[in-house]
This record gives sequence, C-alpha cells and structure tokens, in this order.
Amino acid sequence: MNIELSKLRDSLIAEAKSSPMLLSDLAGLEAYVSESYNSRSFIELLQNADDAKATNFYVKRSDDYLFVANNGRPFNIRDLESLCRSASSNKVRGTTIGYRGIGFKSVVSFAKEVHLISGDFEITFSKELSKQIVPQAPKVPLIRIPHELEKSVRNELADEIKKIQDEGFNTIFIFSGVLADQIDDEYTSFANTTLLFLNSIQVIKIHLNKKVTANIAVIDENEIGRFLRVSTTEAISDWLVCSDSNCNIAFSMNNGKVVRLPKSEAIIHAFLPTEDSCGLGVVVNGDFSTDPSRRHLIMDETTVKVITDITHLYASLLKYALANKERNMVDALMPYFDLKLIQLMKQSFEKEFSKKIKDAFGKELSTLKLAPSWLNAEDFAKIMVASNLPCIAPECSEVLGLVDLLKYLGNKPEDVESLIRKVNSVEISVLGYAQLITAGIKEVLMNHRIASLTTTALIMSDGALCSLKQINDEEGEIEESFVKLMVDNGVSENDISQFLKKSGLSNINNIQFLDEEDDEEFLCGDEDDDDLNDDKSDIQTSVSQWFNNASSSKQIVNNDGVQKWRSAEENTLSVLNANGFRLKDVSKQNLGFDLEGSAPDGKNIYIEVKSIDYVGQKFRMTNNEFAAAQYKPNNYYIALVYQNKDSLEISLIKDPVNRLNMTRQVVQWVWECSDYEYKPMKFKL
Repeated sequence: MNIELSKLRDSLIAEAKSSPMLLSDLAGLEAYVSESYNSRSFIELLQNADDAKATNFYVKRSDDYLFVANNGRPFNIRDLESLCRSASSNKVRGTTIGYRGIGFKSVVSFAKEVHLISGDFEITFSKELSKQIVPQAPKVPLIRIPHELEKSVRNELADEIKKIQDEGFNTIFIFSGVLADQIDDEYTSFANTTLLFLNSIQVIKIHLNKKVTANIAVIDENEIGRFLRVSTTEAISDWLVCSDSNCNIAFSMNNGKVVRLPKSEAIIHAFLPTEDSCGLGVVVNGDFSTDPSRRHLIMDETTVKVITDITHLYASLLKYALANKERNMVDALMPYFDLKLIQLMKQSFEKEFSKKIKDAFGKELSTLKLAPSWLNAEDFAKIMVASNLPCIAPECSEVLGLVDLLKYLGNKPEDVESLIRKVNSVEISVLGYAQLITAGIKEVLMNHRIASLTTTALIMSDGALCSLKQINDEEGEIEESFVKLMVDNGVSENDISQFLKKSGLSNINNIQFLDEEDDEEFLCGDEDDDDLNDDKSDIQTSVSQWFNNASSSKQIVNNDGVQKWRSAEENTLSVLNANGFRLKDVSKQNLGFDLEGSAPDGKNIYIEVKSIDYVGQKFRMTNNEFAAAQYKPNNYYIALVYQNKDSLEISLIKDPVNRLNMTRQVVQWVWECSDYEYKPMKFKL
C-alpha cells in the first residue's frame, strides 16, 4: 500500500477505535446526507470530475458493477483525505463547483462497496471490512476507512479496467451491488442544460440499459456571448450563453433565434441544475449557496451577491436587446412573476431579483417614454422619432410584460396632450388619429382641458385630415367610417356628442349626432311634459323612484319582452326599455358596459349587466369595466339580475367603483365585490 495512504488509513482507524460511538455517529450523518442527495449521485460525480479538470466523463454498467470514470487530474493524498473525512474538502469556493466535501456520500444510497483506482491509489470502501476492524462500533460509515483493493476483485475487473484506462481515463470509481433501475433512471435522464456551465467537461458517455452520449461545443461567438451546441443521443439544443462577473444567463435558441423558455425549464443552476426556477424565460447560473442536496437555493449573503451580479448582466442584455430590436431576446427576459406582488411572497430568487433590478438599470432608461395603452406602437414610434425622443421599437413594444417592467423601473407613458402637440410634425395612420382624438375626448369629458384638441388636424372629413374647429366652421361632418373607428377605440356616439357640446362645436353636433337623440328624449319624456298620458306618468314615477334609490319598491311594473329563455342582458334591455329607459345593446363593442342610452330622467346612462344566482353572490368586474366605471362615475351602473322561474329582479348600483368595496383579484386581473345593497325592481316572467 502507498506510504501516504497507509499513514492516512492508520490515522482513521486509530480515531475510530478510540471513539467507536463517534464513528457510529458519522455513519448516521452519512445516511442523512445520502438521503438528502437521493438521485443526485450522477450530478455529484460529474461535478467532481469537472473540478478535476476532466474533459470526458464515462459511465458503464457490467453485471452488478457500475464504472464511473473521468480523464481529469488523478487523486492525490489530500483529495483522498477529503473523500474520507466529512465536510473537509480542500476545494476553494469560487474556483471549483463543489466545496463542502460531502457530496460523494450520496453514493451510499445505491452501492454496497466503492472501489477507487486513480493515480497511485487502488482502494476499497466497505462497511463489512470497516466493521471487522472496529467491531465495538454499533454502525460504521461506508466512506471513511480506505482498504486495499482485494486482488480477487482486481483480477475479476482487470479487463474492464484496462479498456477504460486505454481510452484515456485516469480516475475510475467502481460501485458494486448497485440498484440497476435506480441508476438507469438517474443517469440517462439528465437535463440537456447540465453541460452548459461546467468548466471543463465536453463529452459524457453513458452505457447502461441504453446508450446516451452528450457533447458540448462552441459553434460561434460575438460581443454578447458564446453560441453553444449541446448534442445528446435524443436531441440537439443550441444556446447563447452570456457571462459577466462569474455569472451567466443562457438563452435557448431555435433556428438562430432566441426562444423564451417555459417557467418549468427556466432553472437556476449552481453550475449544475437545481430544482428552483428563476422566473424568467432563460437559464441563470452562478455560485449560489444551496442546501446539502444542491436542489434548492439558500438565500444567504453569497446568494444575494450573485443575484446582484445577475441583475446587472440582465440589465445590460435587456438594453442591448431593446437597442438592437431583438424582440425574441426581450421576450425571453420578461419575468413570469409580478414584480410588485412578489414582494409579498417568501424569500426567493424572484423576490431578491425584483429588489435589485432598479439599481441595476440606474437612470439609463429614465428618459424612455412608453406608448400609452390606447395608441398603437407604430404610430407612437413615428411621433417620438420625429421629435428626436427615445422610445421602444414597435418590434419590441408588444412583448408581454415589457411595459409593466419599465413602469416598475419608473418609466411613464406619454400623455395625450403631449402627443397631440407633437403629431403636427409627422404623418401617422388613420387609426392613430382616431386613437388620439378618442383619448382626448375621454380626457375632456373627465374635466381635463386640452386646448389643442379641437384645433389640431386629427379628424377625417370628406377625404381630408381636418381639425374639429375647421369641420364645425365649414358645417361639415366627420366621416362615418372615422366615427366607427372612434367608437371601436372606446368612446360612444353619446360621448362624442357630449364632448362637442362641451367644446362649443354645435354645428357638427346638430348635423351629425343630435337628430336621433332628440327623438329619444321625446320618447323618454320629462315629468313636466303634458303630452305624456297618465299611465305613462305613473310608470315613470315608479321607475324613477326605483332608479334613484328612493325606495326599495318590489311592485311589478311593465314586463314587456321578458322571456325565461333569454339571457340576463336581453331581458334587462327589454324590461328597462319598456319602463322609461331608452337603451341599446353595445356589449359586443367591448366598451366596458353592456347597455348604453338614456335613463328615465333623460340623462346618459351606461349599464353593465351581472347575473347572480343568489342575493349576496360575489360578482366581478374586468379591468375594462372598472376603467369605464371610473371614467363615467355618475352615469355608470351595475345591474344585478336575479332570475328564478317566476320573476326577474334588477337591482341598479350607481358608481360602483366609489360606492362598493371592490377587491382586486389576480384572476386575469378582475375586481370582485360581495358586499352590496340589493334593492331590486321585480318583473314577472
């Protein structure tokens, strides 16, 4: 036996004999580590090989033996002592992947004996042999006392050992009594990202129940990073690996383009895969602290420092992607999580990332203006470029999550008044003009003054682009197709009419928007109108009381058009129009309400219909409905409709945003309410 090995062995045996209970405790610790590292022996052996600067890693099973070999630096006496002693690794963190010195204990879970042939050493680890030396110990660990490799075993395995050595492998681990099924599953199903962040290993060959080969090669390189190809028996995957400050971000590639990874594949690597997701569409790697199994991150000071480095690398990559209009790269970098809500969650990579990301970007993007949600990206970009102002390229602006990220970083959307001032210097699409005037009308109706709205050429009239003032002075009309475009972008004809009245543009209003409304006002009537008959007045009074929440009358009034088989929206439209309202169905226009028109008092009204199965049932408002209710607080109503086999009840709730306790729910962002006053009018079916 090697002299150095003999001294180490004698020392370990002396320690064991002087304290057999301690040896027994070490056996218990070994069993615990083995359980913690369950199904991770392949990863640990691969890691050890990479730390030994191996380029090739080889696995083969022959009968009950499993051979695991590498062509790295052979074992020296210090390596061997680290193997024998728990948590006494001579590896330095940051220079190697492993550093604890306990990972190799994972082999205890699947092997009866372990033989090692490397450099000058040919040894065996065996509980049976150790027990013979220290019989007074209740239990003995497997990896503790090195024994000389028995000649019978050496002779039995000689041919296989020679073949492996002839192929250039310097270190061979031989595991006896292995559990074949467990080994086959673990060793042949490793992730295709396993090789991405190793320092040395380029080839993995596995010969078990099936043969698996994995190779990694650099196929190109540019200023951003290295393009790597991982080839396995079953698939080929390409990656762009970008590096900085000892951390990496890897993008999946397909046909030369970046592809956003699903969250389940966006795994954090501590050089080798953990089981934690980074919450982005990429793979990240760094010298993270992990639990003993290396499955999960430990959020200690070292891990936080690595996350800080990763956020800086992330920021530089996102800036590059935006500047070069790399839409796919931008998409891959978008978080799967809400940057604000994650602060309420437990400590994690995502939470720490969201804390650090603002500092990583600094003020470099602070001048970047965002397109408002109501204006298409192409026209916004035209306006900003013509004004020599930075903006997101249209190619990237539609990436889901980008606007939310930039808002989180402090960037704000450009406001409508500013855009209207800038639009004179550039020609945009008809859709863009319709979106601008629509947004301007909404602002004015909310009592925000925009001086240039009526004098800027934003409206199509008789085939030309004109200002509203010009059209009004010339007693012209807005093109009907343009009016439809405005309606499609969120205002109703009633809104346009109200805006024209407010702006003093009576000619357009009288010519184009008031004819039908005047007729409806006549049909709706007024309490002082002598032309209405007494029966109509009685109904009007009753409905007005109910409508104004002056009473909770349950009396049954006109129920014309109510049918059991109709939807809640159809029945509500029919019965309200039969009782003093003048409404039309606009539910398909996605305006944020279902019914629009005038109420019994002659005022504009917007009604969103919500069907309930019982009084007190929760109802939900979408973001679009909630926005419309905020925009028209004094004219917006929720109609809660309860229908049974005999009757239909409608309870109107005015200004729901301000009068009800609404709770925002993360279910495609809806607003939920379960606390409301129910005062219905009842109609027979």
